[in-house]
Amino acid sequence: MDIVEQVVGKYLVDLVTAALEGNSQRAEVIALSLSRSLRKENLIVAKKIDDALSLFSLRGSSAMRGGDVPPPPIDADTHAEMAKVISPANLTLSLPILNLETEVRIKAFLNERVNVGKLIENGIKPSNSLLFVGLPGTGKTMLAHYIARELNKNLVVLDLSASISSLLGKTGHNLKKVLEYAKKTSAVLLLDEFDAIAKRRDDSTDLGEIKRVVNVLLMELEEWPVSSVLIATSNHPELLDRAIWRRFDHSIEVGVPEEKQRILLLERDLGSFVNIEKEGGGIIVVIAKLLEGKSAADVIKFCNNVKRKIILNEQDPIEACFNELDIDKSEKKTRGTICILLKQHFGAKITVRRIAEITKLSSTAVQHHLKKISHE
Repeated sequence: MDIVEQVVGKYLVDLVTAALEGNSQRAEVIALSLSRSLRKENLIVAKKIDDALSLFSLRGSSAMRGGDVPPPPIDADTHAEMAKVISPANLTLSLPILNLETEVRIKAFLNERVNVGKLIENGIKPSNSLLFVGLPGTGKTMLAHYIARELNKNLVVLDLSASISSLLGKTGHNLKKVLEYAKKTSAVLLLDEFDAIAKRRDDSTDLGEIKRVVNVLLMELEEWPVSSVLIATSNHPELLDRAIWRRFDHSIEVGVPEEKQRILLLERDLGSFVNIEKEGGGIIVVIAKLLEGKSAADVIKFCNNVKRKIILNEQDPIEACFNELDIDKSEKKTRGTICILLKQHFGAKITVRRIAEITKLSSTAVQHHLKKISHE
């Protein structure tokens, strides 16, 4: 018996069994092993297996290609759907505004997914799991939507309220059903608020259910299929079990936007309301500085509130921006900072009177603050 017959004999029965059982995850693992073993002896066959794996990873099963998406699993007791399925057509179209490091890492991940064939041909399994951590409102969920859209895959979002049960062992069972559904449909699975189900197993307040759930997650993540992608998000990464971190291919911190990103957000959402070419550009830079430490969601909320003031109250756009900052007149230090920032950005183009209108300070007070510039 030659080496090819030995290899085929070793994997063939398991591969046929997995196919008959409809276990695409198991079939994928066996096919990867078979391809690696045949690469030296029969490159043509190995290449055909790699191509089949690549096609499946990019397009999913035949049911998915036909658009016949099965309904998500339901809780046996409440009959509530435990996940929401969103088609690519209804997902975010553009990449959220991120800092450069995060953007580079997301694009690198997408590049891996687009070129799965090259990786599989070289015996390398492409990345298929991401953990996003960061403060609320930084765009973690939106980022998951964008990735699913770019990969042209359905997004399966776990419904925590429908999945978590008070019954012993029920939560782990429900979670496993959702995980199996995402794998079977070759979807992108989003586990939002991941710390709710992946808590540290040394938590003394837990009665054992969370430990069982974490064990389920660890086993599933260990052999997550290439054809599907798992994304988890957490606002409290310190609560996550340490073993969970090692199971994700990439852990990415999605931070609050830096000044450059805040400017882009403001320009995008206020550009049609504030004359950027005239004085809006400088004003937006000033406002971006004053919004330091705010999340992307906070900046977008700020813009929406400003637009409402402009439309409904017919406020001057620039004054509406500073009114929305809600800076009390007693905050002399902050208002003084605004005076200085305005003067530094506009120089001779802005008058003391205009600064007084914007900051609601007297002209004398404005001049007092501006003297600090000449003394620096």
